[in-house]
Amino acid sequence: MYPVAALAQQIEREWAPELATYFQKTAEEVLSPVRPWFEFPHGKLRVELMDGSVVQFECALHLVSDAKRAIAVFTEHCGNHVYPYHEARVHRDGKLVYAQAV
Repeated sequence: MYPVAALAQQIEREWAPELATYFQKTAEEVLSPVRPWFEFPHGKLRVELMDGSVVQFECALHLVSDAKRAIAVFTEHCGNHVYPYHEARVHRDGKLVYAQAV
């Protein structure tokens, strides 16, 4: 399997409980290859990290885990990604939707 696809699957497995809660499904349903309900919000998702780095995606959703101290971003076409949440901020279509408390 290609690296991007393999990493995307690994992140989905690691974040299955959070994805299940988000989609109101079971972890088994989240990890199923058939997921017609797995939809990505349209618009821009922008993540600003503590060091000034910025990533931006189209058609992506984000989940925050205090236990993991991380933000996971699941994209429709560009794989899945995990970022540290320390002092991070997330914007959806220019509107602040998450800011990690310092």
